[in-house]
Amino acid sequence: MEWFPTKKSIVTGIVASGIAISPVFMNIIQTLFVNPYNLPPASEGFFKNDKIIESVPVLFLVMASVAGVILLIGLLMYQELQRQTIQEERISSELTTIYTTSRQSCCKELSESITKNVDCRTVIKTEELFVSLEEDSNKVNVDDEKSYSYGEVELHVSPRKALKMKEFYFLSVVCICSYYPFIFVNVSYKTYGQTFISDDTFLSTIGSVAGVVHALSRVIVGLIQNKLSYKLTCLLLLGVKTVLLFTLVVTPYGGEVMYMIWICGLFATFSISFVCIPAVVAEIFGTKYAAEIIGMILFTSSACMFLWPLVLHRITSLGWFATFCVTASVSLTGLVVTIFFPESQRT
Repeated sequence: MEWFPTKKSIVTGIVASGIAISPVFMNIIQTLFVNPYNLPPASEGFFKNDKIIESVPVLFLVMASVAGVILLIGLLMYQELQRQTIQEERISSELTTIYTTSRQSCCKELSESITKNVDCRTVIKTEELFVSLEEDSNKVNVDDEKSYSYGEVELHVSPRKALKMKEFYFLSVVCICSYYPFIFVNVSYKTYGQTFISDDTFLSTIGSVAGVVHALSRVIVGLIQNKLSYKLTCLLLLGVKTVLLFTLVVTPYGGEVMYMIWICGLFATFSISFVCIPAVVAEIFGTKYAAEIIGMILFTSSACMFLWPLVLHRITSLGWFATFCVTASVSLTGLVVTIFFPESQRT
C-alpha cells in the first residue's frame, strides 16, 4: 500500500491472492501423499487406517521443508520502500540548506544595497522570505501526526489515537465476524463433506478449486472496493456468506456439485480480513502506522479464537445444523455492524 498509495485495494487484493493460491497445489499433493489409494473414511467422517495415520507426521516434515524454501525466497526478494520519516528528514534538510544559503547570499546583497541607498521595501521583502523559508523548514517535524511531501499533506493516525476512534472498534468486530467463519469452513468443509461424500480425492479437488476461487476473489474484491467503497463491498460479502452458511446444511440433497458450489461461494467471500480491512485501514488511518493498526485489529480476531473452541464444543453436540447456524449468526453480526460503519472520505 506504500508502494501504490492510489491503488490500495487493488494491490492488497493482488498480493493477498498469493496466500490463497497455495491450496490449489497443496490440497492435492497432501492427499496423494497421505491417502494415495483414495481410501474412504470411517462412518463418522474420520480416517482410522494405520498407514494413513502414520504418514501424517512425515507430511508435516515435508511441508515444513517446502515452507522454509518459500520463506527464504520471499526474504531474498524483499525490498522496503523509503520510509516517510527519511523523506521528511531529507525535505527538512533541503529547506534548511536553501534557507541558510539564501540568507547568506541575501545578507551580502543587503550590505551592498545599503551602500547604494536601495529602497527599504526590498529589505522587508527579503526578511519576509527568510521567515517563510524558516517556517517551511520547521513545519516538517512540528506535528508527528502529519507528513509533508512536496506540497501534499497526508494525515497519519498513530496507534494510540486509533484506539480512541470508533472506526477501529467497528473494524475489529467485523474482522472477528469474518475471520471465524473462514477458519471454521477452512477446517471443517472436508469433515462435513465426508458425512455424505466418500470420495476423498473429490473433496481435495473441492479444496483446490475453492483455493482458485478464493485467490481470484481477492483481486476482484480489491477492484470492487477501489471502485465502490469498503462499506458496500463488505455488505455484499457478508450478506452472501451469511446466506450460504445458513443453507449449507441442505447441500447433501444436491449432492457433490451443489456442495462444491457452496464451498467455492463461501471461499469467495473470505476476502474481508485480508483485503477489505487492510485497505480501509490505510485510507482512514494513513499508511505510516497501517501495519501496527492492522496488527492490532487482527490481534482481536486471534484472541477470540481461544473462545470459539469452548463454544463449538457445546454446539457441535447438537449437530451440524446448530453449528452452521451459530457460524452464520456470527457473520450476520458483522453485517449489522457494517451497516452502522461511519464511512469516511476516500484518500
